[in-house]
Amino acid sequence: MINPCVVCDFELKKINEFSFKCSNCDYYKSNLKPGYGRGVNGIDELRKKNFLQIIKQIKLLDNQDNLKVFEFGSGAGFFIDECKKMKINITGSEADINQSSLLNNKFKNVINISLPLNNDATNLYSKFNFVVFNDVFEHLENLNLVIKQIKMFLKPNGYLIINIPSSDGFIFKISEFLFKIGIKNFHKRLWQENLSSPHLSYFNKSNLKKLLIKHNFELIHSDSLDSIGKADNFNRLNSTIKNKLICLILSSVLFFLYYLQKILPKDIIFQIYKKN
Repeated sequence: MINPCVVCDFELKKINEFSFKCSNCDYYKSNLKPGYGRGVNGIDELRKKNFLQIIKQIKLLDNQDNLKVFEFGSGAGFFIDECKKMKINITGSEADINQSSLLNNKFKNVINISLPLNNDATNLYSKFNFVVFNDVFEHLENLNLVIKQIKMFLKPNGYLIINIPSSDGFIFKISEFLFKIGIKNFHKRLWQENLSSPHLSYFNKSNLKKLLIKHNFELIHSDSLDSIGKADNFNRLNSTIKNKLICLILSSVLFFLYYLQKILPKDIIFQIYKKN
């Protein structure tokens, strides 16, 4: 049996060839190989738009001039870029040494670090008002250990910001249904199977809250972010689905879902927790 549920320690039941589901809290876990590297094509503008929503909340919570933000897994550096435009003091990080070097050359103050921590990071402890995970938390192993470690980065009463894909979302539920009837590519694509950094977890708002409460974090803001952009969905799909006809059909579906996503169950969780 794969490890017990990271949230509630109940048994994880196998639901397909690579994923498991908690029989108690509906947490999903995969047996895909963890890694880091290339992001997903075709979502740059969508991510920038979502990052502005996150930064707005940071400013509402703490607008002091000397606030410090740490981002785990900075990827292409879009969040760093938006923070710098807003005059926010941000330290970025990347697990890939080459990518962290590229980011550091561009932005400065970007370090090479991976989670769970396997090196000395005591110089970063108790320094930051905010720790941010943008589409990173779902890629990590040993989440209970990770949360204990990142908690040490925060000042007293600091904030943890997480945005992750939701297992309660419309797209996830549709992909799960399609998988059950034999159309598997869409669901595998959501888990990022065969990419350099597949998803290891899927949460909903309820079980994510339970996990963080267990580590003495208090939920102070819960919202959703857009998961579909208006343009470039073909490239987003074609990065992993090489059949152009299927990509064309699915990109047309996503175009219509772009307008419907405001009323459908949301596919990206955005939550802010306060360290107690």
